Amino acid sequence: MARLIDIIFDLILVVVVVRILLSAVRTLWGSARTHFPPPDSAPRPENESTQTAHGETVRDPVCGMFVSTELSHQLKWHGNLLHFCSEECLQQYQKRASA
Repeated sequence: MARLIDIIFDLILVVVVVRILLSAVRTLWGSARTHFPPPDSAPRPENESTQTAHGETVRDPVCGMFVSTELSHQLKWHGNLLHFCSEECLQQYQKRASA
């Protein structure tokens, strides 16, 4: 039993030493991940919206996501103006309300 514990201890020690050495090598020569451009400089797909949200934000009554009042999908319902994050949430709300 003592021999088994010695083998397990040696294995753990080897794993720790290898991890320390790998960390030192990454620090000295740098990681491959540092060579990627930052996310802000990545090219955007042509169909991606570049609108910026300004002003007040409100919570979508269907999914709970916060959405800008300027960019939201809007619905006047019983005298209240409701804001939705997407057309799908707006349609889902209308289906629930009409049922």
